[in-house]
This record gives sequence, structure tokens and C-alpha cells, in this order.
Amino acid sequence: MSLASNLRLSVVIPTADRGEAVRRTLGSVFGQSYRPFEVILVDNGKVALDSAIIDLRASIIRTEPRIGPGRARNIGARTAKGNLIAFLDDDDLWQPSYLEHVVRNFERSSADAVLGVLMRQPEKGEAYSYKHFPCKPEEQRRVFYSNPGFGGQNLTIRRDVFIELGGFDESLPASEDRDLAARLLIAGKKLISEPAAIAVLCDHGGARARHSMLRGNWRFITKHWRNMRINELYMALSVLTKRYVLLLLGR
Repeated sequence: MSLASNLRLSVVIPTADRGEAVRRTLGSVFGQSYRPFEVILVDNGKVALDSAIIDLRASIIRTEPRIGPGRARNIGARTAKGNLIAFLDDDDLWQPSYLEHVVRNFERSSADAVLGVLMRQPEKGEAYSYKHFPCKPEEQRRVFYSNPGFGGQNLTIRRDVFIELGGFDESLPASEDRDLAARLLIAGKKLISEPAAIAVLCDHGGARARHSMLRGNWRFITKHWRNMRINELYMALSVLTKRYVLLLLGR
């Protein structure tokens, strides 16, 4: 599929010490039926990417080590020359028609952001349906107490909207994706779910520490509680309490 005349799509991938995994991820990008305008890797690993394993069609921005995914995505987005930005994590994948369906959605709608469907791939076993971001704005408000499917693997957003909102909040240790979703909704932006665009979240060792998730959840609540309805605030605090108890129990 050729580029639409008025749309240029930049792919931004933050990466940190993934090695072979990022090559697999890039393979899923360059294997798309829709050709992106550019692919930007923001390398913030402790060890610089080995250029021998990286597709030369991707450009690499080298930063200081371990700056965090939010800041890395922001650097890539500010550098991007496209008017659409599609984010992908360095260990996840897109099915071959992912970008084609996303761009077609932008062409036929007034979307500010398009969310693909998330599947989950265990280390062993078959991929399964995981999350599908809601279509209705009222249901999208679930972001105030949980994440219904808004992440760095399945988000494509208009660059001017992303810059207008300040991108990802770099101060959050976790929940930076939910925070961006909440700010988009508060600003009245249009979020559309595209069921034909499928991203695959790949499980592996080395997941984010639970204490970071707890701190991120708490910071999210203190930032957004004024915009929450009473039931949403109650649900957010309930989820936070449950996670804290599980952490104390070592589960």
C-alpha cells in the first residue's frame, strides 16, 4: 500500500538492551503492507545497539542510558517528520496489515488517535486476545481506574496533538500510557479503536517492578482525581489497594 498524499507516518520505538528482540520487532515493521515514512529507534540501553543487527532503513537516536520509555518516546516524537506517529515497544510485534488498517482509519475519520487491538503472546504457547480499547467515549473513561488497552504497542496519534499535550509524562514511574489517554479524553480528543489492526504484546522475563507500578498508579490518581467521577476514584483506589496487598503477600 502506497503512502496517502496527505499522511506521513513515523514509527517510534524506544529500545534498551534488547539485542535480537529488537531485530524481530523491526522485521514486523518493515514487513508491513503499508510503508512508513520513517522508523526511529531511540536507543537508551546501557550498551549501544549493535548496528550489525539493525536494519539500515531505521535511524537510531542514541541517548543517555535508561531514560525511561516515556522520555524516549518523546524524544523520538519530537524528532519525527511525519504527521502521524505510531509507537511500538522493542520486544513487541505488529501483524503485517497493522499500519494499513490504522492509516485507513485516519483517512476516513477525524480521529486524533487510533488504537489497535492487543493480543498477548506467552513465552510458551499460542497468542490470545488480550485487550480491545473501547469504542464509546463513556467506556473509554475506564482509563481513570484501569488500562483497557492503550499502550506503547498499539497507539498511533497525530503528531500535532501529541506535541500539544506535551507527550508522555516523563515524571511517572509507570502508568504513563494511561495518563496520556486520560489527558486526551479530558482535552476532548477523539480516540478510535481499529479492530482490524492487531498488535502482539510478547511476554518475557524482566517485567516492571511492582513497586514502580504502585508508585505510578498513586501518582496517576493524585494527578487526575479532580477529573474523576466518584465511582472512578473509588475503583482506582480499590485497584491500588488490592495491588498493595498482593505486594505485601509476595504475590
